[in-house]
Amino acid sequence: MQQKKINKFGVVLIFTLMFLAPFIENTRGIFIPIFKDDFSVSNTGISSMITIVSLAGMAVTFIGGALIEKLGQKNTVLLGILLLIVGILTQALSGSFAVFFLGFIPIVAGLNIYNVASNTMVPLIFVGSSTLAMNLFHFMYGAGSTVSQNAIGVLLDRHVTWRTIYLFIAALYAFVFIAFRFAKLPDEEKVWVKEGEPSIFKNPMLYIIGAALGFYVFAEQGMSLWLTNYLKEGFGLRESVGARYLGIFFFVFAIGRLLGGFVVQKTGVLRTVVFSQVLALLLLSLGIVLGVDYVIIISISGLFFSIVFPSTMSLVSKLFKERPGFATGFIMTMVAFILNIMNLFMGILMDVMGPKLAIYLLPISMVISLTLVVYIKLKVGHILEPKTT
Repeated sequence: MQQKKINKFGVVLIFTLMFLAPFIENTRGIFIPIFKDDFSVSNTGISSMITIVSLAGMAVTFIGGALIEKLGQKNTVLLGILLLIVGILTQALSGSFAVFFLGFIPIVAGLNIYNVASNTMVPLIFVGSSTLAMNLFHFMYGAGSTVSQNAIGVLLDRHVTWRTIYLFIAALYAFVFIAFRFAKLPDEEKVWVKEGEPSIFKNPMLYIIGAALGFYVFAEQGMSLWLTNYLKEGFGLRESVGARYLGIFFFVFAIGRLLGGFVVQKTGVLRTVVFSQVLALLLLSLGIVLGVDYVIIISISGLFFSIVFPSTMSLVSKLFKERPGFATGFIMTMVAFILNIMNLFMGILMDVMGPKLAIYLLPISMVISLTLVVYIKLKVGHILEPKTT
């Protein structure tokens, strides 16, 4: 592995980029009514755009690992930032929905390329404390989501246009791009696959980890996508009530991600992930079984959901030491694929079986994920977390 001097400035920039990601990615819901008015487009047009962009994002995530192997982490991150700037400017200056649509392609490409690169760069920077660092790193995304949602709401109330907001975000990314060029950060060594060398695709753990995280992410994100609908259609509660329970879920989720890394660092990744998933599953299932008067139990489960994804991802670079970037890109592509398929399946079940039964797909998905994580622990736990005296 190529070693380079790392400075604190570079680390700050990596975490800053994670903080900025939700300013574009997680604020689309706020802007959708405005986009519809500005471009005279229907809900179908918007949903079609999001679906196509999601599929494009999966493709970019898949090739992200290959880009890291050829360019190195730092250059890949720079490419991701540049694509983001191009996409944001394209949308901010667009005069038609077609051009606006095209702007989403470099935005999604940039976000996904950076996501893959950063998830392999953080373990390289924080050797020995990668799990703690990954949890704090992903906490920055939650912090950015909170700040961006509130800040954009305030700006819109003051009649600042979405185009002006986008130009300001592009300027922030431009500043980070310039600063990042001077940062000293480690790079994964370029990989040259030798003839006859075993393919990474022959390692079953690649698919098992991807599936474990895919079913977990559906259970986690299913909260924000389906909980409010479940409460409204199943029990007649207002959207504002669902938002309140979701707010509690993501509040304790953020606390868990901020503090959970310290616990994982002391107790071991796989042991703690299994324990957290068991508690999250029990609370989620109990809240559903007990009914509307105990929905708060579902919200509390967010505390134990929080550490699963970043902690598990921190192990990828340890298990696939030869090609960590490629493995990360492939696993994240699997996660996106399973998430999309399960969300489609959930929508069908909601219509066919009703929300009170369909909601059980969330704990079922968690059971599948937990089973796969236990299998990972039994098969390669001794490699990932060897016992020391």
